[in-house]
Amino acid sequence: MGIKKIGSRFWVIIIFVVLYSLFVFFVNYTFEHYTEVLGATVFFFALFTGFFISRQNERFSKVYTIMADQDAIFSYLYRIAGFFPEIQNRVREIAIDHYLRIKKSGNWAYHIDNPSTTITDLTNAFGEMDSPQHIERAEKPAMSAGAEIVWDGIKDLQVARKELFCLKNQKLLFPQWFIVYILAFILVVAFNFIPSPKEMFVDILKVFFGTAVFMVLILLNQLNDLSLFGKDFAQKVANDVFWIVEERDKKEKGILDSNLEKKIKETRKKIEESIAPDIK
Repeated sequence: MGIKKIGSRFWVIIIFVVLYSLFVFFVNYTFEHYTEVLGATVFFFALFTGFFISRQNERFSKVYTIMADQDAIFSYLYRIAGFFPEIQNRVREIAIDHYLRIKKSGNWAYHIDNPSTTITDLTNAFGEMDSPQHIERAEKPAMSAGAEIVWDGIKDLQVARKELFCLKNQKLLFPQWFIVYILAFILVVAFNFIPSPKEMFVDILKVFFGTAVFMVLILLNQLNDLSLFGKDFAQKVANDVFWIVEERDKKEKGILDSNLEKKIKETRKKIEESIAPDIK
């Protein structure tokens, strides 16, 4: 694994382990009532971090579920638009633009953090179903039923965006972080209050305990800023939708029309050029 692929959190953990090891091995301090301090600190640290991790993990699960539903709606709207090839081409452009911005920025929440016209563009695209050249096809039974699904899908996209916006901003407040940090600091220091024989094994155990406390803080931080998804999550989300809107199934089977394949490539290239100035 190259150095560039090693996350910054890895180095933070390494630095903590080194510094805490120096503290444990070279700082010797005994405290008569260490059991009371250690017991109370462990209790309150477990209480607060357990509650915060549980709440943030629930938030993380909701975000993951909503994003999966959102991607499914995009894919379904694209398939429904197949009743109208002209509209489907437009929906394809909108989807590629939407997910290319996510992929290029590496930010799954790009359209929450930045202005987005995706839902407006989809609404306008499907609004063309009532145009004179499409009205006869729109009145067919299959499309009449599909139209209701289309508008429900667009509404669900709007609701999903609002829910993601709210969930993304449900972070721990400063007083909550302050409590956790204070308790964690007391805890890792209190581990060294425990009297022990001059054996390296015992000191190593203390380092392990302290590192475990530090790892809990990192986990809580990852849940809090929703970085637990990982750096590649945005690309995976985008590629899954690209597989559908760029008709990669047909391409893999060798049944994709050459003209359509060329058109898709041109569309993607055009969009990549257009969004380049927006994503640094």
